[in-house]
Amino acid sequence: MKKLLVLMMAIVMMLSIAACGGADNQEGEETNTTPGVNSTEETEWPYENVTREHIQAISDVLAELEPLYNQAAALAIENGWEADETTVQELNTVYALIDAGKHGVEDPSEYGEISKENMDAVVEQYQVILGAMPDLVTKVSETYEQ
Repeated sequence: MKKLLVLMMAIVMMLSIAACGGADNQEGEETNTTPGVNSTEETEWPYENVTREHIQAISDVLAELEPLYNQAAALAIENGWEADETTVQELNTVYALIDAGKHGVEDPSEYGEISKENMDAVVEQYQVILGAMPDLVTKVSETYEQ
């Protein structure tokens, strides 16, 4: 189970990093014309393969994922899990994914030239990570024994 979680998190991280490749070509464009996720404006969405639904789905996952991460991180420190390299890597990966997700929700151009299929996979992987977080919280709730 741990290996599967780490693999999925690594895949999402790689997709997130790969998706950032097209962001540098946005120089000189006005950024204040892009409606936010919660905007009620009915303007044209300037992103071809990143839909409002993708952004909303990631935003919804982040709203649930971040408190679970914070709880897991606090419990890991409290119960000595910082001595377990795998758990530290899992927590660091989740933190990086939360950070990347926030940037992508804030500015969808951060996803660069991603295909719709890859964007669907990113959303799906965020949901998988969210589904795995209760197991991580349960694990770090117990005292770490070497």
